Formats: sequence, C-alpha cells, structure tokens
Amino acid sequence: MKNITYLLLLFLIVIGCKSNLSDTEEKQVSELIRKAQVHRMNGHLNQAQVNYLKALEIDQNNTAIRYELIDVYIEKDTLDLAFQVLKQIPEEERESTDYYHIEGGLYDYNGQSQKAIESYQKALNLTQIPVVVNQQDLNLLINYAMLETLAGKKEQGVNRLNNTLSFSWLTESDKALLENFRNEFEYYQGTGVVEFHTKRDFSILTNDPDSLGQVLKTHHINIKAKSTGQHHDSTEIFFSKKFKSGIEKLGIKTGLNNNL
Repeated sequence: MKNITYLLLLFLIVIGCKSNLSDTEEKQVSELIRKAQVHRMNGHLNQAQVNYLKALEIDQNNTAIRYELIDVYIEKDTLDLAFQVLKQIPEEERESTDYYHIEGGLYDYNGQSQKAIESYQKALNLTQIPVVVNQQDLNLLINYAMLETLAGKKEQGVNRLNNTLSFSWLTESDKALLENFRNEFEYYQGTGVVEFHTKRDFSILTNDPDSLGQVLKTHHINIKAKSTGQHHDSTEIFFSKKFKSGIEKLGIKTGLNNNL
C-alpha cells in the first residue's frame, strides 16, 4: 500500500482548522471522513475518494481532509490528482512540517528524489526536536528520526533512537518498536518513503528460526515475515532487499522470493 501520512500510525497530521460550520455540517463532515477512512482500510479507494470529496464540498477549508485525499490518490497511482490537491493548500498553511513532508513523499513517488530531499529538509527545519520523557513521546521521536533519514541525515536519526534505547523505563514492546525503526533507518538506501513499505524480496530457509532470529536481531536486521513448512520441519524467513548486504556479511545463504 502506498501511503505518505502512513508513516503509518506514526505521522499523524493534526491541524487546527478554523471552521464556520454549523453543528449539523460538522457532524456531516465527521461522518463522511469516518466512512472514507473505513473504505480506505478495506481497500475501497473509489468510495473513500467520493466521501472525502463530499466532505470538502461542505468544509472547503479543511486541510487535513485534503492530505487524506492525497493519500488516496497516491494509493490509486493518480499522482497528477494528488499534486493538484496539494496545490489547493492555502499559501498560509504551506510553511509547515506537514505540508513539506507530504510534498516530499509525493516527489518520492514521482521519482523526483532530489526535490523530495529538499522538501524533507524544509520539513525538518520547521520541526522541533522532540523531548522524550515518557511512552507517549516515542512516536514523535520516531517521526523526527524518520524525517532526518529522509532528509539525508540518517546517522543522526539512528543515533537518536540508539540513545533513547538506553532509557530504563522502556518496556519490551517500546524497545522492539524503536529497534525496528532504528534498523530500517540504519540500512536506509536513500530511495525515499517507498523503502519503508513491507516487502518480501528474498528469504532464508532454516531449521532453527529462534537462533537465527537472535543473530539477525544482534546485527540490526528486520524480519518481514515467516512461513512454516508443511511438515513444520523448516521455516522460511523473509526480508526486504535493503538488509541483504547485512545478511551476506554473516555468510548466510539467501534465495530470491519468486512469489512477489
């Protein structure tokens, strides 16, 4: 699934829009957005598009709806429409992290990597470095580290997450979340947001998945999926191609996934 605001549960766009809508209109807009989001989750992109457009007919100044509509157009591979919606964002709202982050993602999907990096750098310059004091701050931290990575400063992003991993109050699930993104950023190849999509590019066949998993974890290599053989005598572990260099350094034999 192509998605920018995905950065997926992480990059949550929160925009305070001044609205002159009546209570009835606000309820209508909220319901249309809810329906659109449900349609998106179920892969019904045309229905989602229709509901977002109806919501915009009522609330024409709602930038958050436009950003969600842009995501739908990206998923439908209609980037020309996505760029059209981006141009509709009012000038006074363009000098923001959200705008430049979305713009960078659009350039990424359109194969304009240098323009994408420039947009990410602008977004980064407008974003405050998050201060992490509790679990609620972790998503903001990951967002910021991802933005650093996309802007060509992945070492800073990786170091930021590594430093946070030393915090004593982190739960095991917190550590797993941070390690997953730390690994993604550490092996980042510079190909933009598409690189963070879950892909099964190649695999390893093993009779001892637990031991192999520990070795891979030690070397910061993310596992994308596992598949147990019919007789449960072997396990196939899948990876995205960005991690292949790290696996090859370990001398482990890999195979191309032909079921893409």
